Amino acid sequence: MTGNSDTTNPTLAAIVGTLLPEEPELEPARRREVEAEVTRYLANQMAAMSPVFQPLYRVALTAFATTAVPLHGRPFASLSAEKRARHLQSWSDAPIGAMRDFVKLIRSTALLVYFDHPIVRRQLDAERGEREDRA
Repeated sequence: MTGNSDTTNPTLAAIVGTLLPEEPELEPARRREVEAEVTRYLANQMAAMSPVFQPLYRVALTAFATTAVPLHGRPFASLSAEKRARHLQSWSDAPIGAMRDFVKLIRSTALLVYFDHPIVRRQLDAERGEREDRA
């Protein structure tokens, strides 16, 4: 999952960190590695979008980050984990379809890449083996 993106948007990284499940449990260094690779993948996919859609994505990402300020007093990337989750949920449940679609785009891609990541797959396989051994 190497990528061409030299810099990662802190908002995108914070969204990924909020969306990814706690399971399987990974060592903290491994978790950071996986989160960084998922974020990099997403950033690269967004950069590869059609020039027609790239500005829309950037506007949506900026709107997502800045709408946290009036609600929580800080941009999204600076919020606590609990407030990040609430803000993300508010966009997931928003009456405006574009807001919901923005979260769906990131969530679906992030989860696909996460569960396909070799570190996560190895951990899931190991946990499955442990359950089978106990059975």
